[in-house]
Amino acid sequence: MDMWQPNPKAEPFIPKRDVKKVVLNYRLSSKLFPKTRCFSRCFQALLVLILVLTIGLNMIFILDTSQRLRGELNNYGTQYVVREEKENGILIQEFMPASLTIEALSSQSRVTVTIDGATILEDGEKGEGRGIHVVVLNQASGSVMSQRLFDTYSLHEDEAMSLFLNMISDGRIIIFAIKDEGTFQLKAAARALLARLGSRHAQGLSWRDMWAMVTQKGGKVYGESYSKSTAFSSWGTSVILRVQVPLTPIERSVCQWPDTEENRRRQQFCNRIEGYGSVCSCDDPASLSFNPEPDIEVSTFSSWVTARHDTVFIDGYFEEPWK
Repeated sequence: MDMWQPNPKAEPFIPKRDVKKVVLNYRLSSKLFPKTRCFSRCFQALLVLILVLTIGLNMIFILDTSQRLRGELNNYGTQYVVREEKENGILIQEFMPASLTIEALSSQSRVTVTIDGATILEDGEKGEGRGIHVVVLNQASGSVMSQRLFDTYSLHEDEAMSLFLNMISDGRIIIFAIKDEGTFQLKAAARALLARLGSRHAQGLSWRDMWAMVTQKGGKVYGESYSKSTAFSSWGTSVILRVQVPLTPIERSVCQWPDTEENRRRQQFCNRIEGYGSVCSCDDPASLSFNPEPDIEVSTFSSWVTARHDTVFIDGYFEEPWK
């Protein structure tokens, strides 16, 4: 082997294929598996058909959804309003409902207030919550600005309710509902105030009557429902008041105060909280600065402030200081 030398003139080796054998194998496979090949082609055609149908159905769904969305957008003028505001320099645009569906229940043992199906007030505790429940809403957003309970079965509660109602800004939506009994100490001045707010039954409310009302301060009454007690030992039947209240454009619901740091704080507070009278007055707002003389103690109700230590004690629970 060590002496072997390749022949450079030799022709390269090319293996010969058995053509007859290849043709024979092809014919045999065609005869033995004709059904398999036919099934494969049918399956491929079925897959193509399914793909075409899927694409068609998706196109129909997309077109139908687009038409429905276009129809809803066309109805925004009557069902929704567009609210724009800037937050951290970014323009935020959101769709808001153009109206609210408000439902108020007044009964012996339960009082509820719902807005667009969401419960914002519910009091069904036995022996609790007697009197007139008051809820105040922002007329532009529908948000709850204040919620109070006045036990007008007891002395002086009607005066507290009158004070609170007088401190509410014009335009706010006010909801009233009685639970159990709310007229025993409801005197003429409070009844007259309710009548000025639009109530047709305020003067005639009597022992254990049921009553609910939705009104806009300085505006129209959206609804009032009343049920009279038929005997001294019984209550009026439960009343359910359902009303539709249109919302006001936000630019018509805010005061146009000068752009100062104090008024920016005022605007932020007055857009969320209600019942503080001149603090939120559009015409003559009270100052937010409090600078008492040194060493002078100021007492209001059971609260006091000392200028030296800047300590404030609040008699009772109020949500506003926490917000």
